Amino acid sequence: MLWCRDAMLSVGVAGLMLAAAAGGPAAAADLYASSAAPAAKPSAEDWYLTIGVSGRVEPDYPGADDYAFRPGAIFSISKASGLNVFRSVDDNPSVALLDTGSFRVGAVGRLDWGRDEDSSDRLTGLGDVDMSIEAGGFAEWYPFQWLRLRGELRYGMGGFDGVTGDLAADLIYTMDRWRFAVGPRLSYAGSGYMGTYFGITPLQSLSATLQGNPLPVFNAGAGFDAVAATAQVTYNFRNGFEAGVYGTYGYLLGDAAASPLTSDESQFKAGVSLSYTFNMGKSWW
Repeated sequence: MLWCRDAMLSVGVAGLMLAAAAGGPAAAADLYASSAAPAAKPSAEDWYLTIGVSGRVEPDYPGADDYAFRPGAIFSISKASGLNVFRSVDDNPSVALLDTGSFRVGAVGRLDWGRDEDSSDRLTGLGDVDMSIEAGGFAEWYPFQWLRLRGELRYGMGGFDGVTGDLAADLIYTMDRWRFAVGPRLSYAGSGYMGTYFGITPLQSLSATLQGNPLPVFNAGAGFDAVAATAQVTYNFRNGFEAGVYGTYGYLLGDAAASPLTSDESQFKAGVSLSYTFNMGKSWW
């Protein structure tokens, strides 16, 4: 009976081998169907850093009729999907902490150059205003590809202490490597900024008068201090470099326009920029 059992076992093994051969690779694959590899996770976007330099001609100080050249810096971080998003050449340096493509929120900074008493006879006896650093946040929204809305709110420390802010809208037209934009600007200044640049304290009034510059006491309150319109054009070289040029006409409002320290309510600005964008790879955060 032993030989019968061995024969039946041999026949069973042979049958399994024939079945496997008949099923071919598909049958072998069915053996692992229950342990399929997990689906690959979508890879995170690369991040890009834009750095550059700019130069602009602007009033020597707010309200001045003399002009000075000022250097500037360009700094921005964005995801790959945001590389072609419009950025104005007069934007302050910023870093987006939240970027959905059409909506961005992040940190922003600005350097205020201050004011020298020797810049104008109107300032005699007032003393210098030191340089200030402004830091805060920004938000911008692209409801359409041809429209950008942006707002900034900053706090200045140094020569003045107080809140400043800007609102901007840009109508955008792109033609191959060229990009054109035009839009309004509106700026806000708190009492700290307004008092420093447009106000005259009793002590300053006395000092100026004793030095042959009679000035009345003037209290400059917080509010919207200027409205403007900006036109610009940028050219993308498609090798990481982008160049831009812009011009702005602004007009002082409220106490900024009424201040005895203001020589001209009309304020012009013009500037050029050159930036370079490169890949930083995947984010570590």
